[in-house]
Amino acid sequence: MQATQSEQAVLEQLTRTPYIQILTYPKISLRAARARVTQLRKLCVDTLVFQGTARVGRLGILGLGTVGLVVRCIASGRVCALKIRRTDANRPSLDEEFRLTSFANRLGVGAPMYGHTKDFILMKLVDHVELSEWLRSLEGEGTRRKARDMIHEALNQCRKLDIMGLDHGELSNLRKHAVIAEAKPWLIDFESAGTARKPRNVTTAAQYLFVGGAVAPTMRRAMGLRETQSLKELLGRYKRDQSDYAYSKILEHLKLAPGTK
Repeated sequence: MQATQSEQAVLEQLTRTPYIQILTYPKISLRAARARVTQLRKLCVDTLVFQGTARVGRLGILGLGTVGLVVRCIASGRVCALKIRRTDANRPSLDEEFRLTSFANRLGVGAPMYGHTKDFILMKLVDHVELSEWLRSLEGEGTRRKARDMIHEALNQCRKLDIMGLDHGELSNLRKHAVIAEAKPWLIDFESAGTARKPRNVTTAAQYLFVGGAVAPTMRRAMGLRETQSLKELLGRYKRDQSDYAYSKILEHLKLAPGTK
């Protein structure tokens, strides 16, 4: 899907049609729009840039979910990504998502957060490609090594989250939540993250990548993985105790451990 033609609006325009549709999605509210413009000023956001493959009316956006939508913006002269809380979201603010994503940032995981208010999160803009598209682009000498390096880094990020007790919550669909940018994988969108439940980031991600996800057949070919039963058994062991040893056996089986070929 192609991105829509870029269109920009400064803060003073956001209380007008069609831009108010984005600011107070899905139900237009002039009162809410004015309050949100005040919040944007606190974040030093001066312009929203409507460009992306998703759309609200004629306006392009980067993404639309059950909690919020994401648009490009300009803040303090820097192009960033801005998450906007939907007016019908199942939570009163984005405070908890910001807190948990900032926690992940401290582990070297996720797009860096720059600031937030009740209804917005300002973060690094990660211009990315989806994992399936990246896999299709692999060709020639070194393809298997590139795939292994990328997956090793992605699983290590999941392992960090597991160790610290933070469950992403949506890695069963990595298409939307693990992307490739700047020659590395990024886990994004922590709106369903939590620390109250047992984390299962490694097992959920590996199941998607190699067993049941849309990219699994392509990934198995790229990695030279002939069967999945052995991996399932190793994932089951890891799920039970989440030890360093259990994780190392998964890496060894996938030929991601140091010294394996």
